Amino acid sequence: MKGMLVALIALAVPTIAHADMCPDGTYVSGRCQMAPNGRYVGGGNATMAPDGSYVGGKARVAPNGSYIGGGSGKTTLCPDGTYVVGRCKMTPNGRYVGE
Repeated sequence: MKGMLVALIALAVPTIAHADMCPDGTYVSGRCQMAPNGRYVGGGNATMAPDGSYVGGKARVAPNGSYIGGGSGKTTLCPDGTYVVGRCKMTPNGRYVGE
Protein backbone atom coordinates (compact mmCIF):
# COMPACT_ATOMS: atom_id res chain seq x y z
CA MET A 1 0.00 0.00 0.00
CA LYS A 2 2.76 2.43 0.96
CA GLY A 3 4.66 1.63 -2.26
CA MET A 4 1.57 2.34 -4.33
CA LEU A 5 1.11 5.71 -2.64
CA VAL A 6 4.74 6.67 -3.34
CA ALA A 7 4.32 5.66 -6.98
CA LEU A 8 1.16 7.77 -7.36
CA ILE A 9 2.85 10.81 -5.82
CA ALA A 10 5.86 10.36 -8.09
CA LEU A 11 3.61 10.32 -11.15
CA ALA A 12 1.67 13.40 -10.05
CA VAL A 13 4.68 15.62 -9.34
CA PRO A 14 6.35 17.20 -12.38
CA THR A 15 9.95 16.08 -12.80
CA ILE A 16 13.06 17.86 -14.01
CA ALA A 17 13.42 17.39 -17.75
CA HIS A 18 16.51 16.45 -19.65
CA ALA A 19 16.51 19.65 -21.65
CA ASP A 20 19.15 21.33 -23.75
CA MET A 21 20.32 24.75 -22.63
CA CYS A 22 20.54 27.05 -25.63
CA PRO A 23 23.25 29.71 -26.09
CA ASP A 24 20.84 32.43 -24.86
CA GLY A 25 20.21 30.56 -21.59
CA THR A 26 16.74 29.21 -22.43
CA TYR A 27 15.92 25.52 -22.17
CA VAL A 28 14.16 23.46 -24.80
CA SER A 29 13.05 19.87 -25.02
CA GLY A 30 15.22 18.07 -27.52
CA ARG A 31 17.95 19.59 -29.63
CA CYS A 32 18.35 23.37 -29.48
CA GLN A 33 17.72 25.07 -32.85
CA MET A 34 17.69 28.73 -33.82
CA ALA A 35 14.57 29.87 -35.67
CA PRO A 36 14.76 32.54 -38.41
CA ASN A 37 13.64 35.19 -35.88
CA GLY A 38 16.65 34.46 -33.63
CA ARG A 39 14.64 32.64 -30.95
CA TYR A 40 15.62 29.11 -29.95
CA VAL A 41 13.19 26.20 -30.26
CA GLY A 42 13.52 22.49 -29.66
CA GLY A 43 11.89 19.32 -30.84
CA GLY A 44 12.47 19.43 -34.56
CA ASN A 45 12.83 21.90 -37.39
CA ALA A 46 11.68 25.43 -36.65
CA THR A 47 8.23 25.97 -38.18
CA MET A 48 6.38 29.27 -38.46
CA ALA A 49 2.96 29.16 -36.81
CA PRO A 50 0.01 31.11 -38.28
CA ASP A 51 0.58 33.92 -35.74
CA GLY A 52 4.17 34.44 -36.93
CA SER A 53 5.86 32.78 -33.95
CA TYR A 54 8.20 29.83 -34.39
CA VAL A 55 7.85 26.43 -32.77
CA GLY A 56 9.84 23.21 -32.98
CA GLY A 57 8.15 20.66 -35.20
CA LYS A 58 4.59 20.96 -36.47
CA ALA A 59 2.69 24.01 -35.14
CA ARG A 60 -0.41 23.15 -33.10
CA VAL A 61 -2.88 25.47 -31.48
CA ALA A 62 -3.26 25.06 -27.70
CA PRO A 63 -6.60 25.57 -25.89
CA ASN A 64 -5.56 29.11 -24.90
CA GLY A 65 -4.96 30.08 -28.56
CA SER A 66 -1.15 30.04 -28.37
CA TYR A 67 0.88 27.87 -30.70
CA ILE A 68 3.01 25.00 -29.48
CA GLY A 69 5.23 22.63 -31.39
CA GLY A 70 5.71 18.95 -31.12
CA GLY A 71 4.52 15.69 -32.44
CA SER A 72 1.17 14.01 -32.27
CA GLY A 73 1.07 13.65 -28.48
CA LYS A 74 -1.54 14.99 -26.11
CA THR A 75 -1.66 18.72 -25.28
CA THR A 76 -1.08 19.18 -21.55
CA LEU A 77 -1.65 22.17 -19.26
CA CYS A 78 1.37 22.62 -16.97
CA PRO A 79 1.24 24.00 -13.39
CA ASP A 80 2.46 27.44 -14.56
CA GLY A 81 -0.41 27.79 -17.07
CA THR A 82 1.59 27.00 -20.21
CA TYR A 83 0.68 24.25 -22.64
CA VAL A 84 3.08 21.62 -23.96
CA VAL A 85 2.83 18.47 -26.05
CA GLY A 86 3.30 15.37 -23.92
CA ARG A 87 4.11 15.41 -20.21
CA CYS A 88 5.09 18.61 -18.38
CA LYS A 89 8.76 18.57 -17.43
CA MET A 90 10.30 21.35 -15.36
CA THR A 91 13.63 22.67 -16.61
CA PRO A 92 16.37 23.92 -14.27
CA ASN A 93 15.17 27.53 -14.70
CA GLY A 94 11.64 26.62 -13.49
CA ARG A 95 9.90 26.73 -16.88
CA TYR A 96 8.11 23.76 -18.39
CA VAL A 97 8.78 21.93 -21.64
CA GLY A 98 7.00 18.93 -23.11
CA GLU A 99 8.51 15.49 -23.13
